[in-house]
Amino acid sequence: MDSHPLPPIKNKPWLLWTQENPISVPVLSNSEYMSQFQLFSSYRLDSDIPCPLFTKPSLDPPIEFEKKYGGVMAAFSNCEPVRTAYLKELMKYIHVDSYGGCVHNKDGLPFRYQGNFKKKKEELEKFYKFVIVFFNEDCDYFVDDQILHALNAGAVPVVMSTDKIYEFLPGNLEKAIINVRDFESPEDLANSLKFLMNDKKEYEKFLEWKFKGLGSIDETAIGKYWNDKFGLWCNVCLAISEGRVHKDGLLVDNCKPRDFRDWGIMP
Repeated sequence: MDSHPLPPIKNKPWLLWTQENPISVPVLSNSEYMSQFQLFSSYRLDSDIPCPLFTKPSLDPPIEFEKKYGGVMAAFSNCEPVRTAYLKELMKYIHVDSYGGCVHNKDGLPFRYQGNFKKKKEELEKFYKFVIVFFNEDCDYFVDDQILHALNAGAVPVVMSTDKIYEFLPGNLEKAIINVRDFESPEDLANSLKFLMNDKKEYEKFLEWKFKGLGSIDETAIGKYWNDKFGLWCNVCLAISEGRVHKDGLLVDNCKPRDFRDWGIMP
């Protein structure tokens, strides 16, 4: 079976849909392949029909600060070299309960491909102050539902990601994460996490959105997606009916793999 089929009818507009980044799916960087399609739907907020995995976070209140028995947790099993090395370095300065296949030191979660993995993970995250959310790559707009699980749980995500992450965090969500990019080194990040773990007032500033609401999100790309009433296929039909198609095909989606130097660590 061809995993990358081309449109069989050349005189009709064809949609390319993906939730994977170009590092995982190199054909997205192939100009000949991309030229065969006229509409693009993906996790990218700048695609013709955005369809990110990051849906609107829940406003369910977090459990009390004093009842969070855990400090920092991680649960990823795709051991991309840079994020794995960063986690190892971080763990020299602060304890991290790592439930995933990468730097595993804690049992208690099912294998990541089992049906109840995400539900179990989110339940566990409720009892941690911080959750490591290091995405597979830093490709533009590549944000998956890892961050959603942490936000829903009422934990604070510690995020290694695209520099466009704040386009996914409109309104009051802008202050809901700790961005690894803001720190010079894993040691610097660890010192900040240790401070916040022992300062209830400062820690809870990251959770104010749970009580204040999301705020002004209507005019943002992610806000429009969250509030969209039509869904993917209605928007596809609308784009075709309005002639919003790329007659000369789609642009390639280029992305370079993570570089250790960009994150202040050495392999």
